[in-house]
Amino acid sequence: MVDMPLTTKTRSMLLLLLTMTVWGSTFVVTKDLVALWPPFTLALVRVGLGTLVLLPMAFSRHRRGDRLPWSTMWLMGLVGVALYYLTFNLAMVYVSASQGALVQASIPAMTALVAVLWLRERASAMRWLGIALSVGGILIVFSGSVGNGGGEAPMLGNFLMFSSVVCWAFYTSLAKRVAGFDSMVVTTAVMGTGTLLLVPLAGYEIVAAGDGLTPLPLRAWLGILYLGAMASGLAYVLYNASLRHLDASAVGVYTNLIPVVGVLTGVIVLGEPLSGRAVLGGLVVMLGVWITSRSERPVAAIA
Repeated sequence: MVDMPLTTKTRSMLLLLLTMTVWGSTFVVTKDLVALWPPFTLALVRVGLGTLVLLPMAFSRHRRGDRLPWSTMWLMGLVGVALYYLTFNLAMVYVSASQGALVQASIPAMTALVAVLWLRERASAMRWLGIALSVGGILIVFSGSVGNGGGEAPMLGNFLMFSSVVCWAFYTSLAKRVAGFDSMVVTTAVMGTGTLLLVPLAGYEIVAAGDGLTPLPLRAWLGILYLGAMASGLAYVLYNASLRHLDASAVGVYTNLIPVVGVLTGVIVLGEPLSGRAVLGGLVVMLGVWITSRSERPVAAIA
């Protein structure tokens, strides 16, 4: 077996590090934008931009004769895009970016729990231990949100963020049904259906506001482009590129950087307070995630 050149592996590691940094920073960017635009409308623009970025690549990789199971695509678009981004953005109205990142750290463990309960996958004692630790860590994070001043209604925000975690766990389980199709094609189709599902909700939100959308400064438009074109578009391409030259176990370690980046950017960029209990809970969650995920193949995210 010929060893892979170090430069190729290093390039893949740097791409993966960049991807995780981009996805981890979305908490801070979203927190800034939801203060200017309503959350449903922001979700629509974000995933719409992401779909437009991915569409040309999906067309180039789509094989003639492949017929996607559109009933599953629509269900994945509802759960993994529309409901996920609705709960994520709405959560960011009420909770701090760093607190939200800690809650989102439980995604791998919640995904494992859904797989066990819904898909009837077998779970070892260590896997159950990891799930239990993650749930316990989330409860500690929730308790650390009371009175910390990190958001308007931290308990409500944490609940909404945890709802997004559950949505993503179900989405990942649904994704197993389409594992035989090209991942870029599936992701683009799912984001496209999710975009269409968000249209009426965003429309209602704009009409209900009465005065229309608030004009955005250049900084905010750059933030929207970053979330849509980069975080929900190009970052997925970078993620796929890095997977070609790295082991699944290595990629799994890097995904744990997302909540770390989310917490650090929230504290450093926004100056958000973070209680000791929230930090402790986050560490317990990540320990549980490590135990749960150490033998699991990571699933690409639409972040």
